[in-house]
Amino acid sequence: MTQTAWVLSLSQFYLSLGFVLFFLALELGLAWVLFGFRLFAGRSQAALLAYRFWARVFALSLILGFAASLPLLLQLGTLWSGFMDRAGEVAGPLMGMAVLTAFIFKSCFLGAMLYGQRSLSDRAHTLVVGMVAVGTSLTAWWLAALLAWLQWPAGAILSEGRYRVTDWLELLVGGLAPALFGVLLAGGLLLAATLMLAVTAWRTEVRPSDSGDRSVYAWGLRLVLLALVLQALLAAVLARELLPLQPARVAAVVPQWTSGPPARLSLAAWPDASRGRDAWRLQGPSDWPEWVRLPAAGPLRGLNDLAGIRPPLLTTYLSARLAVLLTAVLVVMAAWALWRSRRLGHEPDSLTRVDRVGLRVMAWLAVILQAAGWGHLLVGSLPYAIQGTVSLREIGTDAGEGVLWVVLCLQIVVYGALAAGFRQLLRHATRYGVVPVARHRGRA
Repeated sequence: MTQTAWVLSLSQFYLSLGFVLFFLALELGLAWVLFGFRLFAGRSQAALLAYRFWARVFALSLILGFAASLPLLLQLGTLWSGFMDRAGEVAGPLMGMAVLTAFIFKSCFLGAMLYGQRSLSDRAHTLVVGMVAVGTSLTAWWLAALLAWLQWPAGAILSEGRYRVTDWLELLVGGLAPALFGVLLAGGLLLAATLMLAVTAWRTEVRPSDSGDRSVYAWGLRLVLLALVLQALLAAVLARELLPLQPARVAAVVPQWTSGPPARLSLAAWPDASRGRDAWRLQGPSDWPEWVRLPAAGPLRGLNDLAGIRPPLLTTYLSARLAVLLTAVLVVMAAWALWRSRRLGHEPDSLTRVDRVGLRVMAWLAVILQAAGWGHLLVGSLPYAIQGTVSLREIGTDAGEGVLWVVLCLQIVVYGALAAGFRQLLRHATRYGVVPVARHRGRA
């Protein structure tokens, strides 16, 4: 497998995986937000209006996430044909449970959630919405467990070139799975909250806000701050567990070029792999707070001693710094927006143009933050498919570079069209609202 073919295959796979993770996180966050709206809908007309609008967006994100997952499953067999041979006993059941959960558990309740509101009592419909949220969470858990296992293959042993499961409980709830699922859930709540705020800001430009808009505006800002704090704490927990297992990632995050005592963690730097040193470096404090320090005990292996098994340095280093920077920026912007909201009496119609632009910018920054965080997790584990044992080159495809180029270009076009369609349908729903469905013989 040539270097170009490896990069093209990896680009295809990460593009599909990133698209799936984005819409899965958005779907996960919206599912629990909708459950919260539905809990209060019985005694709050505002919550009911908010639920009716955002249930349509949830359904749209679910469809797009499902559509993007099909190419991802196909790529496991075409781009990484050796993966299932090495890890089929682990990956097969986890992906099978994810598909089973999505098709049976979640989808059965989804129909009643979207079309059965008028035919069910308030309590029954609230239970249905809650079951959809649980089903979405289970689907996300299987995927998070698989991604966590690839970073740390706990609960399985490598025997005769294949992984065999020794402890399913450790594989599913031990290791990195809980923290990784928590990061995904917090990211989904952040994406959902910032999207709701951006849409509410845009709606006030085309028509007066209703009680549902005011409810979303008031609670969305609080949810943004809660999700940011939760994701930052869970990401820190994940880092404390993950970094000691991956010395190459630690060396890239510092960055540390020579083996020895841990070097001072830099604030900013430009790693130069060709020279084996930093082109420039802005040193951090000599004594970082305990919660910021890298979880490294004893000497660290330097990047110069990790040639061939170290991840892409610049991407790994910058993605970690970008995620931290964007988290801080979003916290400041959300705190300012919440302060402004209280001064305006939580009335979105009183927002200035600068306020509206700020809420839209927050939504885009939340998207970039998720891309930076997941990009760091995935790229920082290279060149391994299963950390420390199976490399991507061992399981890669023999397809020609020309074919890979064509497929990648087509993939970009298709995903671009899907993203543009999602944005256009969202704008249409924002402008015209939800079209009520007339009651016909007691049914919705």
